[in-house]
Amino acid sequence: MTVTSQRHSVLLDNVFALIDKKVDTKQKSLVQQFGRLLYKNISSDDLENRNDSDLYGATLSLWNGLAKFDNTSPYIRVFNPEIAKHGWHSSHTIVEIIVSDMPFLVDSVRMLLNRLNITAHLFLHSPIGIKRDNSNKVDAFAEPGKIINGAKKETVLFIEIDTQTSKKDIDALTQELYSVVDEVSLAVKDWQGMTNTLQEVIKKSATFNWPVSADAKKQTKAYLEWLGDHNFTMMGYRYYDVKAIEGDHRWIPQNDTSLGLLKNSINDRERLLSRLPASARAEALSKNPLILTKTNSRARVHRPAYMDYVGVKEFNKVGQVVGEHRFLGLYSASFYNNSVTQLPILREKIKRICELSGFEPGTHAYKAFANIIETYPRDELLQTPAEELAQIVMGIFQMQERGISRLFIRKDTFGRFFSCMVFVPRERYNTELRKETQALLKASLGAAEEVEFTTFFSESVYARTHYIARVNDNNAEFDVKEIEQNIIELTKTWNDRLASAISAAHGEASGKALERKYNNAFSRSYMEHNLPSAALVDIGKLETLDDNHTLDMLFYRPQEEGADSQVVKLKLFHRAEPIHLSDVLPMLENFGLRVIDESPYKITCSEGERNWVMDFTMLHKSGQHFDMEKAQVLFQDAFAKVWYKTLEDDAFNRLILGANMTGRKVTVLRAYAKYMRQTGSSFSRDYIANTLANYPDIARLLVDFFDQRFNPKKKRSEKKEEALLDTIKAQLDNVSNLDDDRIIRRYLDMMSATLRTNFYQNDEAGDEKSYVSFKMMPELIPEMPLPLPKFEIFVYSPRVEGVHLRGGKVARGGLRWSDRQEDFRTEVLGLVKAQQVKNTVIVPVGAKGGFVCKNLPVGQGREAIQAEGQACYRIFITSLLDITDNIVNGEIVPPKDVVRLDDEDPYLVVAADKGTATFSDIANGIAEDFGFWLGDAFASGGSIGYDHKKMGITARGGWESVKRHFREIGIDCQTTDFTCAGVGDMAGDVFGNGMLLSEHTRLIAAFNHMHIFFDPNPDAAASYKERQRLFENPRLSWEDYDSKLISKGGGVFSRASKSIKLTPEMKKWLGTRQLTMTPNELIHNILKMPVDLLWNGGIGTYIKSKKESHSEVGDRANDDLRVNGRDVQAKIVGEGGNLGLTQLGRIEYAANGGRVNTDFIDNVGGVDCSDNEVNIKILLNSLVNDGELTLKQRNKLLYDMTDDVSEIVLKDCYRQTQSISITELAGVKQLKEQLRFIHGLEREGQLNRELEFIPSDDEISDRVATDQGLTRPELSVLIAYGKMVLKDALNIPEITDNAYHGKLLVEAFPKILREKFATHMQQHPLRSEIIATKLTNNMVNDMGLNFVFRMQEETGASVSEIANAYAIVHGIFNMKTLWARIEELDNAIPAKLQLKMLDEARRTMRRASRWYIRHGNKSQSIEEAIESYRGTFDILSKNLQHYLVESEYKQLEAATQQYIDKGVPQDIAYQVASFSNMFSSFDLAQIVEADKHDTDVVAKLYYQLGSRLELHWFLDQINNQAVSNHWQALARASYREELDWQQRSIAANLLASRGDISDADQILDEWIESNQVLLKRWYQMMSEFKTSTTHEFAKFSVALRELMLLSVKSNH
Repeated sequence: MTVTSQRHSVLLDNVFALIDKKVDTKQKSLVQQFGRLLYKNISSDDLENRNDSDLYGATLSLWNGLAKFDNTSPYIRVFNPEIAKHGWHSSHTIVEIIVSDMPFLVDSVRMLLNRLNITAHLFLHSPIGIKRDNSNKVDAFAEPGKIINGAKKETVLFIEIDTQTSKKDIDALTQELYSVVDEVSLAVKDWQGMTNTLQEVIKKSATFNWPVSADAKKQTKAYLEWLGDHNFTMMGYRYYDVKAIEGDHRWIPQNDTSLGLLKNSINDRERLLSRLPASARAEALSKNPLILTKTNSRARVHRPAYMDYVGVKEFNKVGQVVGEHRFLGLYSASFYNNSVTQLPILREKIKRICELSGFEPGTHAYKAFANIIETYPRDELLQTPAEELAQIVMGIFQMQERGISRLFIRKDTFGRFFSCMVFVPRERYNTELRKETQALLKASLGAAEEVEFTTFFSESVYARTHYIARVNDNNAEFDVKEIEQNIIELTKTWNDRLASAISAAHGEASGKALERKYNNAFSRSYMEHNLPSAALVDIGKLETLDDNHTLDMLFYRPQEEGADSQVVKLKLFHRAEPIHLSDVLPMLENFGLRVIDESPYKITCSEGERNWVMDFTMLHKSGQHFDMEKAQVLFQDAFAKVWYKTLEDDAFNRLILGANMTGRKVTVLRAYAKYMRQTGSSFSRDYIANTLANYPDIARLLVDFFDQRFNPKKKRSEKKEEALLDTIKAQLDNVSNLDDDRIIRRYLDMMSATLRTNFYQNDEAGDEKSYVSFKMMPELIPEMPLPLPKFEIFVYSPRVEGVHLRGGKVARGGLRWSDRQEDFRTEVLGLVKAQQVKNTVIVPVGAKGGFVCKNLPVGQGREAIQAEGQACYRIFITSLLDITDNIVNGEIVPPKDVVRLDDEDPYLVVAADKGTATFSDIANGIAEDFGFWLGDAFASGGSIGYDHKKMGITARGGWESVKRHFREIGIDCQTTDFTCAGVGDMAGDVFGNGMLLSEHTRLIAAFNHMHIFFDPNPDAAASYKERQRLFENPRLSWEDYDSKLISKGGGVFSRASKSIKLTPEMKKWLGTRQLTMTPNELIHNILKMPVDLLWNGGIGTYIKSKKESHSEVGDRANDDLRVNGRDVQAKIVGEGGNLGLTQLGRIEYAANGGRVNTDFIDNVGGVDCSDNEVNIKILLNSLVNDGELTLKQRNKLLYDMTDDVSEIVLKDCYRQTQSISITELAGVKQLKEQLRFIHGLEREGQLNRELEFIPSDDEISDRVATDQGLTRPELSVLIAYGKMVLKDALNIPEITDNAYHGKLLVEAFPKILREKFATHMQQHPLRSEIIATKLTNNMVNDMGLNFVFRMQEETGASVSEIANAYAIVHGIFNMKTLWARIEELDNAIPAKLQLKMLDEARRTMRRASRWYIRHGNKSQSIEEAIESYRGTFDILSKNLQHYLVESEYKQLEAATQQYIDKGVPQDIAYQVASFSNMFSSFDLAQIVEADKHDTDVVAKLYYQLGSRLELHWFLDQINNQAVSNHWQALARASYREELDWQQRSIAANLLASRGDISDADQILDEWIESNQVLLKRWYQMMSEFKTSTTHEFAKFSVALRELMLLSVKSNH
């Protein structure tokens, strides 16, 4: 402590300044001097946090006390200073004491406070020399070290103690203080008297008749002299007379001899010896001149020890005790500090004991023995008889550092206490042990109060504790050995008890190793809370831990708890590192356990191996039924799974203890809840979990229902299922909350819609799989988001979740790695919709899959994330294949342990998509492990298959659209330079390939995510070469483009720049005067540049409609770049990439004159190529399996057919866009029938108009009014739907088993395969799907998107009848050749003319098909039908000039010439011009078949009749009649048919009636001659028509009725 006297204190200066200011002048200096003396020794710590005014108050208070003090009695004051009363304040109670200076005072006051458990916060005491005047006023103070005459020393004590609030406490303390001060003054006052008395006793000792040897007398005297030599602080004296009375002795106090403290206890009570214990009696009357012992009260003066008692006996001549001089006091320090050998009385005693030991002086043993005595407690040496002491010391000597525990007990002679000496190995000694020993001795010896102790440590291995147990009478019986045994038990450490437990459990040998390993492994706190027997169990658990098995646990109910208690415990054993509480707490909470206490223990084994035990005390909330044994198994199993992440950690785990379900069963409920969330349920996962936790019985029943349906080990029973359903529904009545009811019913709906699951399959090791897949039929689940896929597989695992949606049994589409954990199904549903329309060209319908990784290693780099993605993909693929049927040797093989509630379903293919571009080989590897029948056809895009980038197939498919757009605006982009802007870079597949497809591409500008390329005036050839260079090295970017080749004013700019300076050349292109633009502004403006082509080969959505907001587009990254469709000035947009424009953006752009299809039309090449690859692989794999090909040959074949596959794909792309163009040509004319088609699709639930942005009825009415048809993007969607619906409808045996349609199967494959393996193709598993697909594409491409629908509406025919009619008509007209020849005229004649010719062909075929449905012979096969009409058709085609009336033939020639003039070859021109004439060949063929006349006669008559009766003119009138609604259109069509029928009927009748005449003219003339009257009426009718330009529909009906009469007449 720092003493302030050396240091200057500002605070004290302030106090003295206050004294200076406030105290009157006379006393001022005295008070200041007093203050300085008072505070001279105060420490700076004690001055902290005090203020000057309070210190000033304290000083004055004491000063006033000094004034009141006189020497007669002490001044003692205990009070709580208050400002109001005392003028100053202290947070403590103040004790002021002023007394004449005396020794022991300070110690004794301190002892008192300690005894009362009162803390002194400040204790100032100064003995001060004070000179007072006659009136007792302070006159002067003596400075330290100086003396003033007449000054007396007075002690001033100022103490701050714990606040004493009650008056009673304050009074009691004041009383005690008076008492102590009194005792001190007594002892001090009489000290001289007592010393004199002792000297007196020594002097007179010769007269005391001590009945002992002279030697002993001498010793006794020497001892008394030693006492008198300041070695004994005397505190009291009294003399006693001893009188013998009948059989007793009486001690009679001589009260007037009392000195010191004994003055306070004066009374005349006689002390009878018989009341003392026998040993005391003996001692009192023994020949021993001295009685040396302890009093049974503690000193209140000087030291808080029991006072020492020295009794000097007086004897009479006969050796009887007649008196006793009794001295009380305390031995001074020298008694305890000097060597024993220097203390009289002890010296001889020790010598005697050493003699008794029998050891030779000087030997080691003797020295050791002597040392024990030297360090033995002095009081004990003094009080213990020599013989007893010798025995004890001998016992100690014999222990000889052996590390055993011993107890020695000595009875006090006066029977007031037992002195117990306990030796324990020092490393075992601790406070705990000392307390336990105290308690043991107190109990064993019957002590009345706490057992006192003193502990002594030396270099010995022992700790020696001296216990004193005070009793009323120590003559009780006790067994030292038993107590000693108990002490040994106490000293046994926890580790000792553990060691015995280990060897008991494991035997000596193996136990030793464990003992060594775990000795001292457990921390103190562990030992306090766990019994060694519990530690044994823990060791068992810890021993099972290794690097693979890092966690073990024990879940139990403590023995102390009753069976109905909610308290449970969990111990977690973890290897090497602690488990963080924040990791475990939520897990336990999720199990429905509330942690109320947690203790982590580090277990450090001897080899330094470290493990952790976490001990949790918890309350379980599981309600009534809690069977601990069951719960233990359930919980331990589930918790381990949660820990190792094979079971998810969420609120569903509450069901494990709450409903007594295994973690595995809970997984079922959790998985369905996840699916519920994905299908748009508004309930959160936790809410669903809580519902089930609230109704544990229903939760169990739901799992039972699932189990009954899908457990392969259970017999399927509708009855049991129904019973379970009824039970659940009955229990639902108790569910009051509507939300809960909805959730539980949703579970039932979903379980009922489930068709298969792999839940009951085990992995190779026979363990449960950590992932589950469910196959569902969404249409069985109410309120599902639209569109509804046909089948769906939902995959759930703690690591990955995913969904695979299929539009039908044969479906294909990519799997994407989604990052939308909350709603990935919504994302996939949107994609499957796009896939559906894209897949109309190919065999499978649309499918799409997506998965999310739930535990991505964020922050561990790309590799780790990629690896986790692949692992999740593996689980996802495996889960899909787990529940998919296989085909082995042509037979369906169902998956193992899967209950199938649906039909056979073996077709499952996948493809790469966002995030999974390189994963196809992984998928194929898994398929191979499964022995899946598709082999490496399972996932297209693998390393053995068609490399889309190398083939450039997606870009080339898109380029077909681009070429068509250019052609239709009169440009051949393969021979003419055109300007282009693009999205992407040359390293990309679609962009790179696309920009190399025409050497005439002048790329003005392009951008990707890093750069903007701008070349205002490129050289087509040079820039093409440079682009090719970049493409060939995928590591190069726009930055590497040779700047020398960029024209003036261009450059490559970084998108990271702040701004880009615009050159005049750039400004011209951009149509701006701005000097600079930010990179995003520049891109925004590039997208609006007036180029010929905008080619999208990138990722992102760049064009929207004005109606859409950026957020609706859903591509935040490109919000700043995006433009509206109406602002795009490019003539053409080519969509090589997906989603480059929104559908509304396309429609807006197209409505403003832009040419665009849709992404799924333009980039169908990729998916088409993949599908071809799959179908070819399926075929070839079966050949490999049959041994007809080796794998190597198969791979070579695949490679050789690359070009053939490209050709097939490009043809599809070409034809599909052609069909859109033909339909677009008709424009608004066909809008009404298109609307009927839309309505038809809507009625069947096959089209959601809003979803596909097809205009509403009102919008369509507006378009009719403004003479606008549907735009190309809208037609693209409709053609896709047309194909989608038809593909499904045509997959029926009537079609696919028809040999004629069957040819399509063979045509679907490349030439090499057609030649070699045509017969094998018939076994193709997808035979019927391929046929239906090819037929669909042919029909829709040829006949338009709504052909079948229109035919059905007009004729009511079935799909197969329509398809057959189409095939027959197509064959009769030999349309395949004609169509191909028209296509060859690309770029040779105007595109519009080409389309017009194709449209003519389409119309004629439609008319002919309708005719065939009405009149054809259905019993004929397609080939026979074609054959039966073909002859007539050919004759007619060659001889029209002979049959037609001259004027009509001239018309035909004029029409033909028109075509020829425009560059159409003569034969094609003639065929197209004669379509309507040739239509009659159908009727003629039937007449010819029925009639005996030659074809020449029949044809001539037929055409002449038409001309003479003006029927051909009338037909034109019908055709030109405008229709305003569907019924009028139907009426018009029926008039046309009626007219054809009547013409045919009249011709047939005429021929039949004149079988003998073979001149057509003659037959006709004669008939006209004989029917003048009727004909007159008919011609009159025709003139009616000629006089007006518009006709009512009724007019046609009447006219046709007249014609019918003519026809009837012609029969007679």
